Amino acid sequence: MYIEVKNLNKSFGSFRASKNVSFSIEKGNLVALLGPSGSGKTTILRMLAGLEVPDSGDIFIQGKCVNDTAPGEREIGFVFQNYALFRHMTVAENIGFGLQVKKVKKDVIQKRVEELISLIGLTGLEKRYPHQLSGGQKQRVAFARAIAPNPSVLLLDEPFAAIDAKVRKELRTWLKEMIHKLGVTSIFVTHDQEEAIDVADEIIVTNQGSIEQKGTPVEIYKYPVTPFVAHFIGESSIIENAGVLKGFQATKEGIKSVIRPEFIEIGRIGEFSNPSATDKGVVSQIGFHGSSWEIIVDVKGCKLTGYRSLEKEPLQVGEEVSVLIHRLYVFEGEGTKILENKLKNDPMPVFI
Repeated sequence: MYIEVKNLNKSFGSFRASKNVSFSIEKGNLVALLGPSGSGKTTILRMLAGLEVPDSGDIFIQGKCVNDTAPGEREIGFVFQNYALFRHMTVAENIGFGLQVKKVKKDVIQKRVEELISLIGLTGLEKRYPHQLSGGQKQRVAFARAIAPNPSVLLLDEPFAAIDAKVRKELRTWLKEMIHKLGVTSIFVTHDQEEAIDVADEIIVTNQGSIEQKGTPVEIYKYPVTPFVAHFIGESSIIENAGVLKGFQATKEGIKSVIRPEFIEIGRIGEFSNPSATDKGVVSQIGFHGSSWEIIVDVKGCKLTGYRSLEKEPLQVGEEVSVLIHRLYVFEGEGTKILENKLKNDPMPVFI
């Protein structure tokens, strides 16, 4: 493995920011540290960079333990959330700064800066200062400055947080393409699950200083291994007693579960071909989401959220509807499992 983290612990006073954190990353992968505020993801990033010293545990990069290696000697590039560009330096000077610190020859610096300016698509802006750039352009300069010395590892702390939504989406695609093109092993911190799913090769989900799950975006989304991941990823509804729902009556009484919007179909009474698998509910709220309606419906005391296509006849608040729940995640101790609606494939009864 290119990066290995073994049993990292870090406390700030009585607050435990990292609790026996262990994971490994393969060379060239782009990995997201994803979790809510205070989950420990930034602390992990800063320990990797050498900006925080772990209380215990080890960090290996390319097989070498770097615990006692100074930040400047770890061959790590760091992109900060607020860009941290030098205001008195031009684009070219900012990008070349790390090489100047390493006392690289001027002609080598100039060639590398020219290469990177072309790579990030800012040709012609070499002499501009940070205040003359847009947020997206500043982030590209920060990225180029971080990779200029050819680091072994690139770390990014909430790299898109200060950028507006439209530019952020464009930059996500650009960043993924750049990192894969360069082949640099990269880790970025985010609390935005859409961002992590869109950009990362792998996701490490953090919670209260511990790692809940590590896997590809598809694995994390489709197969959550803990209740926290099942609830945190996606737009989920928590159900206190899944056994009251049609097709899930065999579920243990009082067991909690998670239902995501894509697990549900909501339609008019009689719209579904197998009514024995559907529950009745009442629409409590409707929201327009561009390509679909977001419907919140009350079913046997449970508030569920689902989507309905704009191509279908619209529903009304207060209307009684049919709700077909295809599947749900059930909490079992510290783990989860998927349950399918046992009635949805039953044949319709035939009356003679």
